[in-house]
Amino acid sequence: MEQEHKIDVKQALRVFDRITREGEKRDDGWHYRGLTAETDFDGYTVFISSPKVRLTVFFHNKYTVDYRNAHELGEFVDLLKKLDQR
Repeated sequence: MEQEHKIDVKQALRVFDRITREGEKRDDGWHYRGLTAETDFDGYTVFISSPKVRLTVFFHNKYTVDYRNAHELGEFVDLLKKLDQR
């Protein structure tokens, strides 16, 4: 399902950094407060995922987001905002 969505990439990268610093490292990435963070083999592409949404941030801050419906995307964006706050 593709519709207009707006992800704050700088915010997502700050959350990625927090997950990798404060989260638990497992075989499939770092886990922190309902999100999983991982990178591809060269570290240029990062992934942040919840059980229902997957955000992929590419080089030059381009991104894609995979989700089933707007409600799930909204919950994911809200969680990014929450984890970006100190």
